[in-house]
Amino acid sequence: MSEQLSFDEMLAKVGQHWATGKQEEIQIAYDLITESAPGLPEEPRIEYICYNYRYCGAAMLGQPDLAIEIIQEAVDAGYWMSEAYFRADPDLASLQELPAFNKLVEESEQKRLAALAETDPLALPLPLPAKKAEAYPLLLALHGNTQNAENSVAFWESAPEAGWLTVLPQSSQPVFSDAYVWDDLALGGREIKEHYDQLVGKYQIDSGKVVIGGFSKGGEMAVWFALMGSLPVAGFISVNPGGPMINDIDLWLPLLDSCKRLSEMRGYFVAGENDQNIENIKALHQLLNSRGMACELVIAPAIAHDFPEDFSQTLAQALQYLCG
Repeated sequence: MSEQLSFDEMLAKVGQHWATGKQEEIQIAYDLITESAPGLPEEPRIEYICYNYRYCGAAMLGQPDLAIEIIQEAVDAGYWMSEAYFRADPDLASLQELPAFNKLVEESEQKRLAALAETDPLALPLPLPAKKAEAYPLLLALHGNTQNAENSVAFWESAPEAGWLTVLPQSSQPVFSDAYVWDDLALGGREIKEHYDQLVGKYQIDSGKVVIGGFSKGGEMAVWFALMGSLPVAGFISVNPGGPMINDIDLWLPLLDSCKRLSEMRGYFVAGENDQNIENIKALHQLLNSRGMACELVIAPAIAHDFPEDFSQTLAQALQYLCG
């Protein structure tokens, strides 16, 4: 029997095979995650990701019955997803016309809506900077999908030490117990704007030094929110962004065409060398630069879809780049 891989090691290997899009490589990825899953820690986020890769892999390998069986198992275990996700994920294109799949999508959506009705958005503030300022620079930092504000604290807690008022918004979109997603961008954007308005009423904010950051889907959300112009942010910090718009860079084009502040903002990408989205992150970085936004890309060696160990240093550099 081969040595049990850690979750990060397994995910990095799966991502490398998956990124090729080749059937034989998808099969290797599917087999690897299926064999590894029973030995991984019984943590909700890990179980959810394993389910997701397995049913997407089965669908891509032309095994719709197996894909639906795995989705049913996931939903029964409490890992339901939004209808929007099931409809938008290209990996599941082969299932869209199947009655059994559509029944599951409806069941999953009903569970999501029931949980959504009981969930309110919140914003977790980190301790105030030790040095009081007349007006604080503000960092809004978004968790990744299937995470929450509390388990994101460690990655952003160095910002208050540098004088930044730092607040971690938590999405109101539950995906399972104590895990939230930013799948509905418009809803997430409204919530972030509401958090900002509340903060302005409570603190003196330097409106010229407002930055939005995020990890994974939160990183995609941070870029999207900055470009939408709901707030005149100075820029964004996007750590290993992932999501439908990262998967298809062309989806950014209408937003870039309508954005009036491209040359006024700056962007800062941090990407793991082994992240499965690395090529698309590079492409988005180049696209933003070509449209007039000053944008940096830092590639962390030997890292997959995670924060680099020295992220506190990277964060300080990013904030300096974005706001001087």
